[in-house]
Amino acid sequence: MKRNSKEWKEKRAEFLKGKTCSWCGSSDSLCICIPRALSPAQISSEIYSAAYARFKEIYRQKYQKFDCVLTGKHRHKSHPSWHKASTVHKIEPDNTDLEEQSIEVLVEDSGESNFKKLYHEWLEEAGIKDLIEEEIEKAEKESESLTNAIALCKRCHFASLRGMELCPVCSSKYKSSRYETCFECLPEGKREEVLARQKKEEELSKDSG
Repeated sequence: MKRNSKEWKEKRAEFLKGKTCSWCGSSDSLCICIPRALSPAQISSEIYSAAYARFKEIYRQKYQKFDCVLTGKHRHKSHPSWHKASTVHKIEPDNTDLEEQSIEVLVEDSGESNFKKLYHEWLEEAGIKDLIEEEIEKAEKESESLTNAIALCKRCHFASLRGMELCPVCSSKYKSSRYETCFECLPEGKREEVLARQKKEEELSKDSG
């Protein structure tokens, strides 16, 4: 069902009739939001991205060999950022849990010239194209049925597209979905801890430089 069709407009109007924003309660400029709904292009991109990451790991285990090489950098409790071992710090460093940095260096790749071919063969074997078609069909059916749809005002809908949600405490500011509240609604002690941690990280970064 096309979003500019008469049928969709009627269905949209019927769905929003008498509703308010599920987040803030506003009745102005409502739109339909389907949580986790993705476009066919997004679905295809996400599945291919996950498949590529998976194949790289398979390829790494099957065709590649690595050596661990020290970089000459380390980090410790008082200076958690990686820095040269020769760095002279303004304050005496705490060498508790000193950690040497190392990187993996590729020393053998037996399938290097066949990576693209092996990848496409794996895509066929894993049925990735069929999976994409199935997921697109599911998303289209969910979108048209409005099964998991909610009404959001334009302000809240825009925030949702950025991975934000309304703070459950003040119900006026938005927060990342990773956090329980917005910064202003944190207990005073917590706010001070966050600010102090940010300040310390900035100072350590300057010292490490």
